[in-house]
Amino acid sequence: MHIPAACIASIILILSLCLVSGSSVMVIVFEQSDRTVLIPEAIIYSDGKIAGKTDVNGAYNMSFEGYQPTIRVAKGGYSDWIGTPSANDTAILVPLQVRNSTLHIDIFDADTLIPVRNAYISATSEDGSRIEAYSNYEGKADLALRAEKVYNLEINAQDFQAVHDTIVTGGDSSQVQYPLVRNDRISLRVTDSISNLPVPSALIQIDGKTAGITNERGVVISNTSRNVEHEFDVTAEGYDPSHFSRTILFEDQVLDIPLKKAKMTVFVSVYNKDQKPLSGARVSLDGEYLGITNEFGRLMVSSLEMRPYEFRVIRDGYKETLEAYTPGNETGELIVVLPSELIDLSVFVSDSAGKPLSNVTVFLLGDNQDSLSTNETGVDGFSILPAVEGKSYRVKAEKGGYYPNTTTVNTQSNPNSIVLHTPATINSVPSSGGGIPWYYGALVVIGLIVIAGVYLVVSRRKQPRRKSRSSRRRSL
Repeated sequence: MHIPAACIASIILILSLCLVSGSSVMVIVFEQSDRTVLIPEAIIYSDGKIAGKTDVNGAYNMSFEGYQPTIRVAKGGYSDWIGTPSANDTAILVPLQVRNSTLHIDIFDADTLIPVRNAYISATSEDGSRIEAYSNYEGKADLALRAEKVYNLEINAQDFQAVHDTIVTGGDSSQVQYPLVRNDRISLRVTDSISNLPVPSALIQIDGKTAGITNERGVVISNTSRNVEHEFDVTAEGYDPSHFSRTILFEDQVLDIPLKKAKMTVFVSVYNKDQKPLSGARVSLDGEYLGITNEFGRLMVSSLEMRPYEFRVIRDGYKETLEAYTPGNETGELIVVLPSELIDLSVFVSDSAGKPLSNVTVFLLGDNQDSLSTNETGVDGFSILPAVEGKSYRVKAEKGGYYPNTTTVNTQSNPNSIVLHTPATINSVPSSGGGIPWYYGALVVIGLIVIAGVYLVVSRRKQPRRKSRSSRRRSL
């Protein structure tokens, strides 16, 4: 409020005539820089205690008894005044010095943290006065405000949502920061279609351009025009790609994108330490039985997700093996090498005379008479086959020129012996001078039969023919 200086003097004179000297004093508060500006709502302290506030005319009649009190006058935006009236003072003039406070403002994009330039800033005080400024290329602006006063702050920038705030200025200076949210900002959230959990590291493309890669919360913040149809492509490891069209409305804040788990095929290949395929190996997945390997030592497992699995492989004669495996983007192969639990089964092959036979093929037969393993004898007639300790097997030996032979063996009776016979030795006839082959006797018998037949024929031809009875009668 602006009042001429002559009016102020008149008010003081009138008050001095009306008031009883020594019992009260009129305190009139005004702005030091402009004596015509009276300050209402200034707080008056008497000896450290609040006595009251100035009225709309910046005046307060303070009563007291006895000695003159110490007066302190305080008002937001002004420096405090402290003084003591004289004994004969019926009124005192209190000039308050204006305190300025510089408000430093930083303005930046809430998503990219890039400074926002040319943002319009206005600060309006309770009395209606307004201070304005624009942010520079660094997104900064300084406002010269009154200290310890309340201001309504408003910030406007193109393509950003407006900011409204209420601030109270401090001492000489204060600093505030304001992140601005774009009008075209939208959060794209990628989740698992089954568990609804976030999918991190998913690549999102909008209209063929990369919008970003999702963070650990499965979110990408993008600036995308509204009320326009866009093409979205989303890919993530372990998930089927997603392609769809969508129009983003002005009220849309979050766009959820569910992804389905991709299904993979894995071939489990089982070998022994010599890299030979093992058929009949039993395969389980996370405790669930899947099947057995074929003659090539393989088993196909389909419809697997891209996550860790535990494969268990079991086969007679080999140690049970656990393998952790995570399928990839393409059809994969899990190679499992089974350590053997077998020991050496020794087989000695000889002929009927006890002579070692080399290059004899020896087969170790299973319960179904299928061949579990094969090996050939060396020059010493021995063949080593892998077998389970303490278990009985059937062993078959074959060699050209000999009849095959099969016998029962086990590891506890090492070495195990098997004899191969030739056709000449199997049906031999024993004699005092040694064995005579059976076919020699057969030849002798056949020869005797032939000689006897020839003799009979020759004997009949040499015998003289008898004269018939009729001839004798004629002669007689």
